[in-house]
Amino acid sequence: MTKTTETHESAAEQSLHHVHHGGIEKTKDETAKKKNRVKLGKYAMLLGYQGKKYFGMQIQKDMPTIEMHLLDAMLKLGWISPEQRANPFSIYFQRAARTDKAVSAARQMCGMQLPQRDDYYKLDGAADLNKILPEDIRVFGMRRATNWFHPQKQCDNRTYSYTTPTFVFAKPDQLTDSSFRITKEVVDEVNSILEIFLGTHNFFNYTAKRAYNDQSCNRYIISFKCGEPFLFKDPYREQEVEFITITIKGQSFVLHQIRKMIGMVITVIRELQLKSAIQKSFEGKRLDIPMAPGLGLLLERTHYDSYDRKHSATHEPLTFWGDIVEAEAERVKFELITKEMLETELLTQGMMKWLTDLNSHDYLADPEAEEPPSKTFVTMAVACANKALESEAMEAEEDVKAEPELEEAITTQPGEVEDFKAETTEQIKEEEAEKKSTAL
Repeated sequence: MTKTTETHESAAEQSLHHVHHGGIEKTKDETAKKKNRVKLGKYAMLLGYQGKKYFGMQIQKDMPTIEMHLLDAMLKLGWISPEQRANPFSIYFQRAARTDKAVSAARQMCGMQLPQRDDYYKLDGAADLNKILPEDIRVFGMRRATNWFHPQKQCDNRTYSYTTPTFVFAKPDQLTDSSFRITKEVVDEVNSILEIFLGTHNFFNYTAKRAYNDQSCNRYIISFKCGEPFLFKDPYREQEVEFITITIKGQSFVLHQIRKMIGMVITVIRELQLKSAIQKSFEGKRLDIPMAPGLGLLLERTHYDSYDRKHSATHEPLTFWGDIVEAEAERVKFELITKEMLETELLTQGMMKWLTDLNSHDYLADPEAEEPPSKTFVTMAVACANKALESEAMEAEEDVKAEPELEEAITTQPGEVEDFKAETTEQIKEEEAEKKSTAL
Protein backbone atom coordinates (compact mmCIF):
# COMPACT_ATOMS: atom_id res chain seq x y z
CA MET A 1 0.00 0.00 0.00
CA THR A 2 2.80 2.31 0.87
CA LYS A 3 4.70 1.52 -2.37
CA THR A 4 1.63 2.27 -4.50
CA THR A 5 1.13 5.60 -2.79
CA GLU A 6 4.78 6.47 -3.32
CA THR A 7 4.49 5.58 -7.02
CA HIS A 8 1.46 7.86 -7.47
CA GLU A 9 3.21 10.65 -5.63
CA SER A 10 6.23 10.26 -7.89
CA ALA A 11 4.07 10.48 -11.04
CA ALA A 12 2.28 13.52 -9.69
CA GLU A 13 5.55 15.22 -9.00
CA GLN A 14 6.76 14.51 -12.54
CA SER A 15 3.59 15.89 -14.09
CA LEU A 16 4.06 19.09 -12.14
CA HIS A 17 7.58 19.44 -13.61
CA HIS A 18 9.10 18.80 -10.22
CA VAL A 19 8.18 22.06 -8.54
CA HIS A 20 11.36 22.71 -6.58
CA HIS A 21 12.44 25.60 -4.41
CA GLY A 22 9.63 27.83 -5.65
CA GLY A 23 10.47 27.29 -9.36
CA ILE A 24 9.49 24.90 -12.18
CA GLU A 25 12.02 22.30 -13.10
CA LYS A 26 11.78 21.26 -16.80
CA THR A 27 11.49 17.61 -17.75
CA LYS A 28 14.32 15.93 -19.64
CA ASP A 29 12.19 15.75 -22.81
CA GLU A 30 11.46 19.48 -22.75
CA THR A 31 15.10 20.28 -22.13
CA ALA A 32 16.10 18.14 -25.12
CA LYS A 33 13.49 19.78 -27.36
CA LYS A 34 14.71 23.21 -26.37
CA LYS A 35 18.28 22.19 -27.11
CA ASN A 36 17.32 20.90 -30.58
CA ARG A 37 15.02 23.80 -31.41
CA VAL A 38 16.27 25.74 -34.46
CA LYS A 39 16.94 29.39 -33.80
CA LEU A 40 15.11 31.71 -36.18
CA GLY A 41 15.97 35.16 -37.45
CA LYS A 42 14.40 37.84 -39.65
CA TYR A 43 16.03 38.42 -43.04
CA ALA A 44 15.67 41.04 -45.76
CA MET A 45 15.90 39.99 -49.42
CA LEU A 46 16.59 42.38 -52.32
CA LEU A 47 15.42 41.20 -55.74
CA GLY A 48 14.42 42.37 -59.21
CA TYR A 49 12.12 40.88 -61.82
CA GLN A 50 10.56 41.30 -65.24
CA GLY A 51 6.85 41.16 -64.53
CA LYS A 52 5.27 40.75 -67.97
CA LYS A 53 4.68 36.98 -67.50
CA TYR A 54 3.30 37.25 -63.98
CA PHE A 55 0.05 38.19 -62.29
CA GLY A 56 1.75 40.55 -59.87
CA MET A 57 4.08 40.08 -56.91
CA GLN A 58 1.74 38.62 -54.30
CA ILE A 59 0.88 34.93 -54.39
CA GLN A 60 -2.45 34.01 -56.02
CA LYS A 61 -4.08 30.63 -56.32
CA ASP A 62 -3.43 28.93 -59.68
CA MET A 63 -1.70 32.06 -61.05
CA PRO A 64 2.03 32.53 -61.78
CA THR A 65 3.41 35.18 -59.42
CA ILE A 66 6.85 36.25 -58.17
CA GLU A 67 6.21 35.02 -54.62
CA MET A 68 5.16 31.60 -55.88
CA HIS A 69 8.58 31.05 -57.47
CA LEU A 70 10.44 32.46 -54.46
CA LEU A 71 8.67 30.15 -52.02
CA ASP A 72 9.17 27.15 -54.32
CA ALA A 73 12.90 27.90 -54.51
CA MET A 74 13.23 28.25 -50.73
CA LEU A 75 11.39 24.94 -50.31
CA LYS A 76 13.78 23.15 -52.70
CA LEU A 77 16.76 24.53 -50.78
CA GLY A 78 15.30 23.29 -47.50
CA TRP A 79 14.95 26.76 -46.03
CA ILE A 80 11.24 26.22 -45.35
CA SER A 81 8.95 23.22 -44.89
CA PRO A 82 6.03 22.19 -47.16
CA GLU A 83 3.66 23.44 -44.46
CA GLN A 84 5.38 26.82 -44.43
CA ARG A 85 5.29 26.92 -48.25
CA ALA A 86 1.52 26.42 -48.10
CA ASN A 87 1.18 29.14 -45.45
CA PRO A 88 3.70 31.97 -46.05
CA PHE A 89 2.30 33.86 -43.05
CA SER A 90 3.90 31.24 -40.81
CA ILE A 91 7.36 32.57 -41.76
CA TYR A 92 6.14 36.18 -41.69
CA PHE A 93 6.74 36.55 -45.43
CA GLN A 94 6.05 40.15 -46.52
CA ARG A 95 6.87 42.43 -49.43
CA ALA A 96 7.47 46.20 -49.64
CA ALA A 97 5.09 46.77 -52.55
CA ARG A 98 2.41 44.76 -54.33
CA THR A 99 3.18 45.26 -57.99
CA ASP A 100 0.28 44.77 -60.42
CA LYS A 101 0.03 42.29 -63.25
CA ALA A 102 2.87 42.73 -65.80
CA VAL A 103 4.62 45.37 -63.64
CA SER A 104 8.36 44.93 -63.09
CA ALA A 105 10.68 45.81 -60.20
CA ALA A 106 14.33 46.83 -60.27
CA ARG A 107 14.68 46.66 -56.47
CA GLN A 108 11.90 44.97 -54.52
CA MET A 109 12.28 44.17 -50.82
CA CYS A 110 10.97 41.09 -49.02
CA GLY A 111 11.16 40.03 -45.40
CA MET A 112 10.91 36.51 -43.91
CA GLN A 113 11.78 34.45 -40.86
CA LEU A 114 14.30 31.67 -41.53
CA PRO A 115 16.68 29.43 -39.57
CA GLN A 116 19.62 31.54 -38.41
CA ARG A 117 22.45 31.17 -40.95
CA ASP A 118 23.61 34.76 -41.33
CA ASP A 119 26.89 34.15 -43.16
CA TYR A 120 25.40 31.60 -45.57
CA TYR A 121 22.45 33.78 -46.58
CA LYS A 122 24.70 36.81 -47.04
CA LEU A 123 27.42 35.06 -49.04
CA ASP A 124 25.65 32.25 -50.93
CA GLY A 125 21.91 32.63 -50.41
CA ALA A 126 21.25 34.79 -53.48
CA ALA A 127 23.41 32.62 -55.75
CA ASP A 128 21.67 29.41 -54.64
CA LEU A 129 18.23 30.92 -55.19
CA ASN A 130 19.18 32.20 -58.65
CA LYS A 131 20.17 28.69 -59.72
CA ILE A 132 16.55 27.60 -59.19
CA LEU A 133 14.56 30.73 -60.02
CA PRO A 134 13.44 31.60 -63.59
CA GLU A 135 15.82 33.89 -65.49
CA ASP A 136 13.38 36.81 -65.23
CA ILE A 137 13.58 36.78 -61.40
CA ARG A 138 16.96 37.66 -59.83
CA VAL A 139 17.90 37.91 -56.14
CA PHE A 140 20.66 40.47 -55.46
CA GLY A 141 21.34 39.78 -51.80
CA MET A 142 20.14 38.90 -48.30
CA ARG A 143 20.86 40.59 -44.98
CA ARG A 144 19.97 39.97 -41.35
CA ALA A 145 17.28 42.41 -40.21
CA THR A 146 15.77 43.23 -36.84
CA ASN A 147 13.31 40.69 -35.45
CA TRP A 148 10.44 43.13 -35.95
CA PHE A 149 11.42 44.22 -39.47
CA HIS A 150 8.40 44.72 -41.77
CA PRO A 151 9.36 45.64 -45.38
CA GLN A 152 6.05 47.36 -46.09
CA LYS A 153 5.34 49.23 -42.86
CA GLN A 154 8.93 50.34 -42.31
CA CYS A 155 9.39 51.51 -45.90
CA ASP A 156 9.54 55.33 -45.81
CA ASN A 157 9.11 55.94 -49.54
CA ARG A 158 8.90 54.16 -52.87
CA THR A 159 10.28 55.31 -56.22
CA TYR A 160 8.64 54.20 -59.47
CA SER A 161 9.37 55.05 -63.10
CA TYR A 162 7.22 54.98 -66.22
CA THR A 163 8.86 54.70 -69.66
CA THR A 164 6.89 55.50 -72.80
CA PRO A 165 7.42 56.48 -76.45
CA THR A 166 7.52 60.27 -76.69
CA PHE A 167 4.82 60.29 -79.39
CA VAL A 168 2.22 60.02 -76.62
CA PHE A 169 2.88 63.73 -76.05
CA ALA A 170 2.21 64.73 -79.67
CA LYS A 171 -0.10 67.72 -80.12
CA PRO A 172 -3.32 67.49 -82.19
CA ASP A 173 -1.62 68.98 -85.25
CA GLN A 174 1.40 66.64 -85.03
CA LEU A 175 1.82 63.16 -86.46
CA THR A 176 1.71 60.39 -83.84
CA ASP A 177 4.26 57.84 -85.03
CA SER A 178 7.81 56.61 -84.45
CA SER A 179 9.34 59.61 -86.26
CA PHE A 180 8.09 61.98 -83.54
CA ARG A 181 10.73 63.82 -81.53
CA ILE A 182 9.79 65.70 -78.38
CA THR A 183 11.00 69.28 -77.86
CA LYS A 184 12.39 70.86 -74.71
CA GLU A 185 9.31 73.08 -74.55
CA VAL A 186 7.01 70.05 -74.39
CA VAL A 187 9.21 68.38 -71.75
CA ASP A 188 8.97 71.56 -69.68
CA GLU A 189 5.20 71.56 -70.18
CA VAL A 190 4.99 67.95 -69.00
CA ASN A 191 7.02 68.81 -65.89
CA SER A 192 4.76 71.77 -65.12
CA ILE A 193 1.75 69.43 -65.21
CA LEU A 194 3.50 66.81 -63.06
CA GLU A 195 4.11 69.44 -60.37
CA ILE A 196 0.35 69.73 -59.81
CA PHE A 197 0.39 66.25 -58.25
CA LEU A 198 3.01 67.12 -55.60
CA GLY A 199 1.96 67.12 -51.96
CA THR A 200 -0.96 65.36 -50.29
CA HIS A 201 -4.12 64.79 -52.35
CA ASN A 202 -7.17 62.55 -52.41
CA PHE A 203 -6.53 60.04 -55.21
CA PHE A 204 -9.88 58.24 -55.12
CA ASN A 205 -10.29 59.03 -58.84
CA TYR A 206 -7.00 57.25 -59.53
CA THR A 207 -7.90 53.88 -58.04
CA ALA A 208 -10.84 51.46 -58.04
CA LYS A 209 -13.72 50.72 -55.67
CA ARG A 210 -12.88 53.42 -53.13
CA ALA A 211 -15.05 56.34 -52.08
CA TYR A 212 -14.00 59.96 -51.79
CA ASN A 213 -14.29 59.86 -47.98
CA ASP A 214 -12.00 56.83 -47.73
CA GLN A 215 -8.95 58.15 -45.86
CA SER A 216 -6.72 55.54 -47.50
CA CYS A 217 -7.04 57.50 -50.76
CA ASN A 218 -4.97 60.36 -49.31
CA ARG A 219 -1.40 59.95 -50.58
CA TYR A 220 1.72 62.11 -50.40
CA ILE A 221 3.80 62.68 -53.56
CA ILE A 222 7.38 63.84 -52.93
CA SER A 223 8.69 64.24 -56.49
CA PHE A 224 7.34 63.73 -60.02
CA LYS A 225 9.66 64.56 -62.91
CA CYS A 226 10.16 63.84 -66.61
CA GLY A 227 13.71 62.94 -67.66
CA GLU A 228 15.61 63.44 -70.90
CA PRO A 229 14.47 61.61 -74.07
CA PHE A 230 16.60 58.80 -75.49
CA LEU A 231 16.62 56.77 -78.72
CA PHE A 232 16.22 52.99 -78.93
CA LYS A 233 16.56 51.05 -82.17
CA ASP A 234 13.47 49.11 -83.19
CA PRO A 235 14.80 45.60 -83.95
CA TYR A 236 11.71 44.76 -86.00
CA ARG A 237 11.50 47.83 -88.28
CA GLU A 238 15.14 48.99 -88.40
CA GLN A 239 14.38 52.50 -87.18
CA GLU A 240 15.07 54.54 -84.05
CA VAL A 241 12.18 55.35 -81.72
CA GLU A 242 12.34 58.02 -79.05
CA PHE A 243 11.41 57.14 -75.45
CA ILE A 244 11.23 59.13 -72.23
CA THR A 245 11.09 58.14 -68.54
CA ILE A 246 8.98 59.79 -65.85
CA THR A 247 10.07 59.16 -62.24
CA ILE A 248 7.79 59.47 -59.21
CA LYS A 249 8.61 59.19 -55.51
CA GLY A 250 5.95 58.94 -52.82
CA GLN A 251 5.25 57.47 -49.41
CA SER A 252 2.93 54.87 -50.91
CA PHE A 253 0.46 54.44 -53.76
CA VAL A 254 -3.03 53.01 -54.16
CA LEU A 255 -3.87 50.43 -56.81
CA HIS A 256 -3.56 51.81 -60.40
CA GLN A 257 -2.66 55.29 -59.10
CA ILE A 258 0.55 55.86 -61.06
CA ARG A 259 -0.80 54.48 -64.33
CA LYS A 260 -3.86 56.73 -64.07
CA MET A 261 -1.71 59.74 -63.22
CA ILE A 262 0.31 59.09 -66.38
CA GLY A 263 -2.93 58.68 -68.33
CA MET A 264 -4.21 62.03 -67.06
CA VAL A 265 -0.98 63.84 -68.01
CA ILE A 266 -1.07 62.39 -71.53
CA THR A 267 -4.68 63.50 -72.10
CA VAL A 268 -3.85 67.03 -70.95
CA ILE A 269 -0.80 67.31 -73.23
CA ARG A 270 -2.80 65.94 -76.17
CA GLU A 271 -5.52 68.53 -75.39
CA LEU A 272 -8.18 65.93 -74.73
CA GLN A 273 -8.54 67.27 -71.20
CA LEU A 274 -8.33 70.64 -69.51
CA LYS A 275 -5.34 71.25 -67.25
CA SER A 276 -7.74 72.37 -64.53
CA ALA A 277 -9.24 68.87 -64.56
CA ILE A 278 -6.27 67.59 -62.54
CA GLN A 279 -7.17 69.75 -59.55
CA LYS A 280 -10.84 68.83 -59.98
CA SER A 281 -9.89 65.14 -59.95
CA PHE A 282 -8.86 65.52 -56.28
CA GLU A 283 -12.38 66.66 -55.41
CA GLY A 284 -15.53 64.63 -54.80
CA LYS A 285 -16.83 64.16 -58.34
CA ARG A 286 -16.10 60.81 -59.98
CA LEU A 287 -14.21 61.21 -63.27
CA ASP A 288 -13.34 58.90 -66.14
CA ILE A 289 -9.53 58.83 -66.14
CA PRO A 290 -7.79 56.50 -68.62
CA MET A 291 -5.22 54.09 -67.20
CA ALA A 292 -1.92 53.85 -69.09
CA PRO A 293 -0.64 50.36 -69.98
CA GLY A 294 1.23 48.47 -67.26
CA LEU A 295 4.25 47.55 -69.40
CA GLY A 296 6.14 50.83 -68.85
CA LEU A 297 5.74 50.87 -65.05
CA LEU A 298 8.74 49.88 -62.94
CA LEU A 299 9.36 49.81 -59.18
CA GLU A 300 12.80 51.43 -59.03
CA ARG A 301 13.62 51.40 -55.32
CA THR A 302 12.25 51.14 -51.79
CA HIS A 303 13.61 53.55 -49.17
CA TYR A 304 14.38 52.65 -45.53
CA ASP A 305 16.13 55.81 -44.33
CA SER A 306 14.50 55.82 -40.87
CA TYR A 307 15.28 52.13 -40.32
CA ASP A 308 18.88 52.60 -41.46
CA ARG A 309 19.45 55.52 -39.07
CA LYS A 310 17.86 53.77 -36.12
CA HIS A 311 19.70 50.45 -36.50
CA SER A 312 22.97 51.60 -38.08
CA ALA A 313 25.00 50.38 -35.08
CA THR A 314 23.72 46.80 -35.19
CA HIS A 315 22.46 46.07 -38.72
CA GLU A 316 23.51 46.74 -42.30
CA PRO A 317 21.50 49.35 -44.26
CA LEU A 318 18.62 48.27 -46.50
CA THR A 319 18.33 51.33 -48.76
CA PHE A 320 21.86 51.08 -50.20
CA TRP A 321 23.45 47.62 -50.48
CA GLY A 322 26.92 48.66 -51.63
CA ASP A 323 28.53 49.37 -55.00
CA ILE A 324 28.79 45.73 -56.12
CA VAL A 325 25.12 44.94 -55.48
CA GLU A 326 23.97 48.27 -56.92
CA ALA A 327 26.00 47.72 -60.11
CA GLU A 328 24.50 44.25 -60.54
CA ALA A 329 21.01 45.63 -59.93
CA GLU A 330 21.54 48.28 -62.62
CA ARG A 331 22.88 45.70 -65.08
CA VAL A 332 19.90 43.41 -64.51
CA LYS A 333 17.56 46.39 -64.72
CA PHE A 334 18.71 47.22 -68.25
CA GLU A 335 19.25 43.70 -69.60
CA LEU A 336 16.29 42.01 -67.97
CA ILE A 337 13.73 44.77 -67.60
CA THR A 338 14.29 47.98 -69.58
CA LYS A 339 15.52 46.37 -72.81
CA GLU A 340 12.76 43.77 -72.71
CA MET A 341 10.21 46.47 -71.93
CA LEU A 342 11.22 48.61 -74.92
CA GLU A 343 11.39 45.68 -77.34
CA THR A 344 7.98 44.41 -76.20
CA GLU A 345 6.49 47.86 -76.69
CA LEU A 346 7.91 48.11 -80.20
CA LEU A 347 6.71 44.62 -81.08
CA THR A 348 3.17 44.91 -79.72
CA GLN A 349 2.65 48.67 -80.30
CA GLY A 350 0.69 48.63 -77.04
CA MET A 351 0.91 52.37 -76.41
CA MET A 352 -0.20 53.20 -79.94
CA LYS A 353 -3.22 50.92 -79.55
CA TRP A 354 -4.00 52.51 -76.19
CA LEU A 355 -3.93 56.00 -77.73
CA THR A 356 -6.58 55.01 -80.29
CA ASP A 357 -8.96 54.24 -77.42
CA LEU A 358 -8.60 57.60 -75.68
CA ASN A 359 -11.46 59.18 -77.62
CA SER A 360 -13.94 56.71 -76.11
CA HIS A 361 -13.53 58.21 -72.62
CA ASP A 362 -16.05 60.73 -71.27
CA TYR A 363 -13.71 63.51 -70.24
CA LEU A 364 -14.54 66.24 -67.80
CA ALA A 365 -16.06 69.42 -69.24
CA ASP A 366 -15.61 72.61 -67.23
CA PRO A 367 -18.98 74.46 -67.32
CA GLU A 368 -17.75 77.07 -64.82
CA ALA A 369 -14.70 78.07 -66.83
CA GLU A 370 -14.55 81.79 -67.71
CA GLU A 371 -12.99 80.97 -71.05
CA PRO A 372 -14.38 78.27 -73.33
CA PRO A 373 -12.25 75.14 -73.72
CA SER A 374 -9.65 75.38 -76.47
CA LYS A 375 -10.50 73.57 -79.66
CA THR A 376 -8.98 70.13 -80.01
CA PHE A 377 -8.96 67.66 -82.87
CA VAL A 378 -11.64 65.73 -81.02
CA THR A 379 -13.92 68.72 -80.43
CA MET A 380 -13.36 69.92 -84.00
CA ALA A 381 -14.14 66.47 -85.39
CA VAL A 382 -17.32 66.32 -83.32
CA ALA A 383 -18.29 69.82 -84.45
CA CYS A 384 -17.74 68.89 -88.11
CA ALA A 385 -19.77 65.73 -87.70
CA ASN A 386 -22.63 67.63 -86.03
CA LYS A 387 -22.54 70.29 -88.76
CA ALA A 388 -22.70 67.62 -91.45
CA LEU A 389 -25.66 65.98 -89.74
CA GLU A 390 -27.46 69.32 -89.41
CA SER A 391 -26.83 70.08 -93.10
CA GLU A 392 -28.20 66.68 -94.14
CA ALA A 393 -31.24 67.21 -91.94
CA MET A 394 -31.93 70.65 -93.47
CA GLU A 395 -31.61 69.28 -97.01
CA ALA A 396 -33.96 66.44 -96.19
CA GLU A 397 -36.46 68.91 -94.71
CA GLU A 398 -36.28 71.10 -97.83
CA ASP A 399 -36.84 68.04 -100.02
CA VAL A 400 -39.93 67.15 -98.01
CA LYS A 401 -41.31 70.70 -98.34
CA ALA A 402 -40.59 70.75 -102.08
CA GLU A 403 -42.47 67.54 -102.84
CA PRO A 404 -46.09 69.04 -102.68
CA GLU A 405 -45.08 71.95 -104.92
CA LEU A 406 -43.68 69.51 -107.45
CA GLU A 407 -46.90 67.50 -107.43
CA GLU A 408 -48.96 70.68 -107.92
CA ALA A 409 -46.78 71.72 -110.83
CA ILE A 410 -47.21 68.34 -112.46
CA THR A 411 -51.04 68.38 -112.09
CA THR A 412 -51.44 71.91 -113.48
CA GLN A 413 -48.97 71.57 -116.33
CA PRO A 414 -51.42 70.17 -119.00
CA GLY A 415 -53.92 73.08 -118.57
CA GLU A 416 -51.18 75.61 -118.76
CA VAL A 417 -50.01 74.12 -122.08
CA GLU A 418 -53.52 74.34 -123.62
CA ASP A 419 -53.87 77.97 -122.54
CA PHE A 420 -50.46 78.71 -124.02
CA LYS A 421 -51.51 77.10 -127.33
CA ALA A 422 -54.79 79.09 -127.46
CA GLU A 423 -53.03 82.35 -126.69
CA THR A 424 -50.43 81.64 -129.35
CA THR A 425 -53.09 80.78 -132.01
CA GLU A 426 -55.04 83.98 -131.26
CA GLN A 427 -51.87 86.02 -131.49
CA ILE A 428 -51.01 84.47 -134.88
CA LYS A 429 -54.51 85.27 -136.23
CA GLU A 430 -54.23 88.90 -135.09
CA GLU A 431 -50.83 89.26 -136.74
CA GLU A 432 -52.16 87.83 -140.09
CA ALA A 433 -55.21 90.21 -140.06
CA GLU A 434 -52.91 93.14 -139.40
CA LYS A 435 -50.75 92.16 -142.40
CA LYS A 436 -53.81 91.99 -144.73
CA SER A 437 -55.10 95.45 -143.70
CA THR A 438 -51.67 96.92 -144.29
CA ALA A 439 -51.58 95.41 -147.79
CA LEU A 440 -54.94 96.97 -148.75
